Amino acid sequence: MRSKKRLLSLALPLTFICFILFTKWWIVDVIDGADGVMYGFPLIYKSPVFYTSITEQFFVVELIFDLIIYFIAVLGTLYFVNRYIIEIKFQKPFLWVIQSIAILLFCLELFVVIALEDDFLIKRDFDIELKQTGFKFYFSNEERNEYNKLHQ
Repeated sequence: MRSKKRLLSLALPLTFICFILFTKWWIVDVIDGADGVMYGFPLIYKSPVFYTSITEQFFVVELIFDLIIYFIAVLGTLYFVNRYIIEIKFQKPFLWVIQSIAILLFCLELFVVIALEDDFLIKRDFDIELKQTGFKFYFSNEERNEYNKLHQ
């Protein structure tokens, strides 16, 4: 039982870290709208707001689904490693560092969302046509370069 609690206490902050740092970008044409870069894996949960250039809109159902998928993947990976490869053991200071990183990243994302007054919708209410997709690390701008190449 203690092993399961230890894995859960590690899986939750790692889920937030992975969710914020690693995602997928989608360059899409919005049907009856402008094209743009959207984010999320496996579903798009974040897209630009079409009436302004700096804010974004979040789709709550897709966001929750993506978070659940990330949590299952992280927990499954930790369980597999703990069960079949090597027992995961860590001290409380290590967990505090991981939790601190997760809280810091979450607060940074929350600050950006609040500062920009982003929109929240239950579900995406427009259709899209996929042009290109790729993997995104938090600090990279590869998708912007690809988007600009498509518009030259």
